[in-house]
Amino acid sequence: MAIPAEQQQTLALAAVMQAVHAVRQVAHTGHREETDYRPLVEGLLGAYDGSVEALYGGAAHLDTGLRRLVEQLEQPRNLETTRYVANVLHLERRLLRNRKVLGEVAEGLEQARRQADYFGTPIHESVIRGLGELYSNTISRVGPRVMVQGERQHLEDEGNAALLRTLLLAGIRAATLWREQGGGRLKLIFRRQRISRAARDLLAPAQRLP
Repeated sequence: MAIPAEQQQTLALAAVMQAVHAVRQVAHTGHREETDYRPLVEGLLGAYDGSVEALYGGAAHLDTGLRRLVEQLEQPRNLETTRYVANVLHLERRLLRNRKVLGEVAEGLEQARRQADYFGTPIHESVIRGLGELYSNTISRVGPRVMVQGERQHLEDEGNAALLRTLLLAGIRAATLWREQGGGRLKLIFRRQRISRAARDLLAPAQRLP
């Protein structure tokens, strides 16, 4: 049974938060948590039928994003996270207005899907590298560059750099879903408590916050 529209919106926003969390984790520690980034790449390349939950393989795959969403809405202490989320939402709006680049992104994602089918996994290093290049060749042209903060040795690693760009692209995809499900800046400002409650309800029992 399909979950309510408000929970679909919340899951989309949680995917944005999970992407941002993974960006910070890779940039600061070099650690790549597959359970966090795999669902995001699958959602980026998957076929969307109107269900955010189905696209990401279930709410449990966005537990990290849901937890971070609750924390950020109820006790917003991390300015870096706030900045990344604002950047991602801004880039999504700019991309939507640029039909030429939007078409290039769609073509690039289709190529990435073929690569994923060939290698048997969406997170093969060649797929991630291709998605990173897609971000550089398209998103970087439509808006201000996202300045990722972190440790130099992690940021200069080619594999990390490709994954960081892929995660930002996945975050933009999730931002599109948030908007298509009825989300927006005003809703994020004025319905923070409702979104937070929905996020808590969606968390798996083992991940529930006090």
